[in-house]
Amino acid sequence: MKTFETQTMQDVEQFLRYVIEPNGLALGMGFHPDEDFSDYMKKNGEKAFSNNEAKALNEMTSKCFDICEKQNEDIYAIALSIINGLNNGR
Repeated sequence: MKTFETQTMQDVEQFLRYVIEPNGLALGMGFHPDEDFSDYMKKNGEKAFSNNEAKALNEMTSKCFDICEKQNEDIYAIALSIINGLNNGR
């Protein structure tokens, strides 16, 4: 799993792209910023992430929320924009 220095809005977008887009974790439309990563499941019913991976991803998402709040940005709008870009072939 890739690690991120999450300190700027650019870092937030990069992390969200990694989580959502096919060349990363590929959660796509199934991703929601409020979702605990330990709740994501594979099609076969197994957990998608180990406990350590889920903890790290949850911590990175929390940092993204903090950065967005400080910058008066909407993390949900950013994630939706990335998802919409996938749906529009971008």
